[in-house]
Amino acid sequence: MRRRRIVTDPFSDVVRTPVVSGRPLIAVIVAAVVTVGAAAFAVGRGVASDSSTTSNTTAAASSAQQGTPVTIKDFAFSPETVTVKVGSAITWTNGDGFAHSVKSADGSFVSQDLQEGQSFTTTFTAPGTHAYICGIHNSMTGTVVVEP
Repeated sequence: MRRRRIVTDPFSDVVRTPVVSGRPLIAVIVAAVVTVGAAAFAVGRGVASDSSTTSNTTAAASSAQQGTPVTIKDFAFSPETVTVKVGSAITWTNGDGFAHSVKSADGSFVSQDLQEGQSFTTTFTAPGTHAYICGIHNSMTGTVVVEP
């Protein structure tokens, strides 16, 4: 009688599954979307440029140079519209418990993120009207009118 040899797969008891599937795959996708979203948000706020100098304005962070005060409180700029003469400075001070920033619509000035109690000052050297927003909360708006 002939004996029959049975060949078995030495790996047959190993469960083979894809490297990433099901819930782990969803977690990877969510993490990627959050990372890309956070990077886009940071770039959109102008985090890379915390101050700038143009022909219209000169950004200054020193507290020695104080200007017409604008308070940031309760997610609003107060006063919402400020009128100054050429050569005048405006100082925005954050009185909120949340970070805010000041970003002109034309990009001529951008503050760093201001924590509660921090200020940003810029001097206006040419006449014109300058709309601005909070770079973090773009529903917050204000206007600077610079007269000759």
